[in-house]
Amino acid sequence: MSQILEWVFQKSQLFRSYPFCHSRPDRSFCYNGRYFGLCARCTTMYLGGILTILSSPIWSILSPQYAIVLGAISLVPGGLDGTTQMFGDRESNNRLRAITGFLLGVGIVFISYGVVTLITNIG
Repeated sequence: MSQILEWVFQKSQLFRSYPFCHSRPDRSFCYNGRYFGLCARCTTMYLGGILTILSSPIWSILSPQYAIVLGAISLVPGGLDGTTQMFGDRESNNRLRAITGFLLGVGIVFISYGVVTLITNIG
């Protein structure tokens, strides 16, 4: 397990200058005293997206409309957490950021699958 975490940590450093992630250490996962290159939400968003893509043989039987609805529902918790943290008087924690980030990744893949399938079936 430590070799996997070390590999993930090394790869995450490539994203340290990623323009869409603040990469703040206080909002990032820590491994052996070192912080990941992406924040907790972005890390788990990519993880959720990758795992969803890899599991596509299971869920690809969904109708495109159902996939879009499920995807949209999956985006809601992340939107609420991020928005209320940004504009509200609250601070999220890495556990909540990880859960909502994972759901964001799943939602983006489901919506993309649904939209692409609908467009492909039209033409």
